[in-house]
Amino acid sequence: MEEFALKGENGIITIGIEKTFDFPDKTCFKGGYECVVGIEIRVGSYLVKSNFYTSTGELFKFYEKLKICQSELNSVAEFDSYEKNLKLTVKYDSGKISIWGTYQENLGIDNKLEFDFNSDQSYFKNSVEQLERIFDKYGGMKGIEKIK
Repeated sequence: MEEFALKGENGIITIGIEKTFDFPDKTCFKGGYECVVGIEIRVGSYLVKSNFYTSTGELFKFYEKLKICQSELNSVAEFDSYEKNLKLTVKYDSGKISIWGTYQENLGIDNKLEFDFNSDQSYFKNSVEQLERIFDKYGGMKGIEKIK
């Protein structure tokens, strides 16, 4: 399973691709390939383990924004899955990072985890490299180019 982690002082979010659909033949309407990802969110004594549908294209857009944040040390990277299970914001401010968002496993029930923790750019070098390896395999918004 390809995965990446966003680590901080009192929390970690790990997202891994568990299953892709139609890879490499057909791309998703949101870019890349539709997939099921597993997510684990640990903040303090709280823990969520779940999964949801997204696309590698949505993850790729987050990766592109995160790369800019990491190089400039200022900016914001946001991820919002098309089914609205995960809303995630990573904000860089002079090397300090704030991570916050919500996760809702079942959209028909109002239970929702709101999370918030801090980090710094030294934790995120690995995160960007992990994401890079994922897109070496799955390509960007248009998926991988087939060799004919």
